[in-house]
Amino acid sequence: MENEFKTIDEQIEELKLKGLKFKNEARAKRILLMENYYYLTQDYEDVFLDLKKTTEEQDVYVPETYFEELFAIYKLDRELRDLIFDYINLVETHMKSFISYAFSKKYGYKDYLKRENFIPGEKFDKRIEKLIDEIEDNKQRNFKNPKSVIKEYFKEKNFLPLWVLIKVFTFGNVTNFYDLMKLEDKQEVAQYIEMNAYSVTQYLKMLNIIRNICAHGDILFNIRLDRTIYINDFKEHEELKIEKQNGRYVYGLNDLFAVVIILKKMIDAGEFSEMFLKIEKLLSDVRKELDETSFNNLLKCMGFPKNYALLDSI
Repeated sequence: MENEFKTIDEQIEELKLKGLKFKNEARAKRILLMENYYYLTQDYEDVFLDLKKTTEEQDVYVPETYFEELFAIYKLDRELRDLIFDYINLVETHMKSFISYAFSKKYGYKDYLKRENFIPGEKFDKRIEKLIDEIEDNKQRNFKNPKSVIKEYFKEKNFLPLWVLIKVFTFGNVTNFYDLMKLEDKQEVAQYIEMNAYSVTQYLKMLNIIRNICAHGDILFNIRLDRTIYINDFKEHEELKIEKQNGRYVYGLNDLFAVVIILKKMIDAGEFSEMFLKIEKLLSDVRKELDETSFNNLLKCMGFPKNYALLDSI
């Protein structure tokens, strides 16, 4: 399909051949025109595929699957991206404050971006040099903004303390800065969120990937990150009684549910409850548009156990 242009009418017929039905075909045509057939049918249809009949050449939907259900998953994914993006930005804000506080307390507010202030070892030299160059580039780009707050600060003081300069850090900068801090400095930052330094490093790397997915509008709901980037076993896994295979939990390690658990650890309890309530509302709304089998398939794709609603109370 993606290798050959098809009109909207031809796209409709293509979907019908797969067994898809329509409650309002005219509205479906308008949606396909606005949303793009290729992206609308990528991965979202996995929730509804009849795996016994689907082949490499042809996807087949389970009987009585409607286009409107497919579109409901598509909308859910878009809304989840916006929501998760907002709360990852909260993590970014908190981490910038924690890092600038701990680093400035130890290394001062002037001339602190020195090699000796970071993790020792020649193997880290290039990464640290690259990080400092990226920060300088970000600063210079920010200075081009006529309303740049940090530029005005620099004009007045002729230096930029980290708690001011850190405004220009990207999430990737924050992740790398933390990863390249000395262990004792990372541990001080980690204690502010009652975690260990290794976990904070892993979770920042994971959230950085997820943030980029959200920012670029890529598919989020069924994400499975590389097995080298996953979260630890937490009490949440045990208390939700998530099943195991080969000694590992089936859900909540490198999927969207894992991202939600990470956010539970890295933002305040009130912030998390606010976010989780919004997720529950999104799932409650989409559940009204799906049958029970399709909804359960959706939860599996997201890595959510059926009792996911208990997470906020653990």
